[in-house]
Amino acid sequence: MDIILKSLKSKTVQFSIALAVLSILQGYVNLLPVSASGQAMVGCIIASCVTVLRFVTTKPISAK
Repeated sequence: MDIILKSLKSKTVQFSIALAVLSILQGYVNLLPVSASGQAMVGCIIASCVTVLRFVTTKPISAK
């Protein structure tokens, strides 16, 4: 249980949870009408965010 609580402090894990929630909403509710080029752009933005978060990360989750 302790590792789960520590994981929730991670910006990368928080981003992943938010991304999962938005993906579920998009899949079931079709929240955002996005074209194929728009989906490609969103994919690039997500990849960029993950890369930035990787460089921001300074210590493992177990050390939080």
